[in-house]
Parts: sequence; structure tokens; C-alpha cells
Amino acid sequence: MSPPEPIKTGPGGPPRILSLAAEKSKEWFCHPDKCPALNTHPARQTRSERRKACQIVIEAVLKRLDLASLCIGVPTPANGFINVDMKTIVAETGLGQRRCERPIGVLKEAGFLNVKQPRCLNAEGAYIGLRAIRVFTEKFFDWLGLLPMLKKKRERASLTLRRRATRLGKPVSDLIGRVAKIFKPITKLPKRPPMDVEKVRAWNRALTDLWKRGIEGQEAQRPTNQQFCYPLDWSPGKGALGVNQSATGRNYEL
Repeated sequence: MSPPEPIKTGPGGPPRILSLAAEKSKEWFCHPDKCPALNTHPARQTRSERRKACQIVIEAVLKRLDLASLCIGVPTPANGFINVDMKTIVAETGLGQRRCERPIGVLKEAGFLNVKQPRCLNAEGAYIGLRAIRVFTEKFFDWLGLLPMLKKKRERASLTLRRRATRLGKPVSDLIGRVAKIFKPITKLPKRPPMDVEKVRAWNRALTDLWKRGIEGQEAQRPTNQQFCYPLDWSPGKGALGVNQSATGRNYEL
């Protein structure tokens, strides 16, 4: 129940509270009743596969946790705070993207993780999505009984960050700020046209059938989209785009 490269302990590893949090969170796998907030179905116990994926994702992101801000990422003097993207999480967990997204959604619903997806306009005036900002809450550490230890470690991490900024001759904001020099702030996001509910339900049923046969991720998404004549990378989360055009030039109406 650990990623391919488990979180290090001892010299050279992250602060002890992070490896301790990873160890304590694994108790939920054997005793799901210890954390009702992570049980996605109140009437029944969360499946062991989902609990296992949660443990792996939790340990993988804890390795990248910045204690001063509780954000998943690293402060740098050159580029400010760099958030860890989903590709990195997928690579470090050894799971598929969908199997990583579900545990993150579970942690978000439990109030253990806050997720914000910033969007900006680039120089060409097109809307783009930036790396998601994922922030652990104190509620997660409180559940593990580590809240008093967390407060001490955060004070120490904040002091270390201020000393580092002083040594570099820069304000702390340069290390923890998100760089967006090439972007313009969004004034108003365009409204998505409504999706065809029946088509989405049919798409979800076809995808679920493949999941039940053990096919996940893009291996399930692509044949499902081929069945409905949709772009290979389409999903309901992208919204109804009216008429899409694939790389081959063929039009697909959603």
C-alpha cells in the first residue's frame, strides 16, 4: 500500500511528521470505521481497491508537501511556488490517472484537501488551465492525532523559509508566489452549452461496463468514445462543446 518509491525516513528524508502521517493513515485500510469521512458510501464499506489507491496517493503527495503553506509543491527562488501536477502524481504512484483522481476527490469531499483550478488568458487571448493548487487542511492531521505536532513543524518550516529568503536577498513572496507574468487575469469565463443528459448517461454506462471488465483509464475511454463517435480524449468533465473536430478533421457532434 505504498508508491513504488515510499516516503523516506531518517536523514535525507522529509520532516518526520510527513512519514508519520503516511504510516498512521494506513490504519484506515484495515479499520475503515476509524474515518467515516473517507467512506464514500455511508451504507457500505469502501472497497479495498479504493482504500488502497487512497493510501498510495496520500503517501505520494505527502512526499511533496510544503509544511509552511501545506500546499503540494515546492517553493523556488527562480519560479516561485511550483505546484505538483497530475502527471507527476500519476508517475509517482504507479496508478492510472483516473485511479489517482478518485482518491483526490475522496480527500476533497472529506475536507482533508482543498483543490483550486486557476485559469488565465494567455498572450493570444485563449483560456488555459494552470496547474491545480492542492492544499492539505489541518483536519487531515487532526484526524491522525498530529495537529499539535503540525503546528510546531509549521512554525519551524516558516522560519526556515524566511531565513532562506533573507539569504537570497528576496522577499518571502518571491518564493511562495505563483508566477503568472505571461498571463492576463480572467474577467469572465465563457459559459458552457448544456450537455445532453441522456447521451452522457449512455456514455457513462458504456464506460462502466469496461471498468467492470477490469479496463480503466484511456484503455476504457478511447473505445467508449469510438463507440459514440466522439473525440478520443473527450469526457463529460470537458463539457458539451457542440461540434468537436478531431486531429483527422472529422466532425463529432455531442
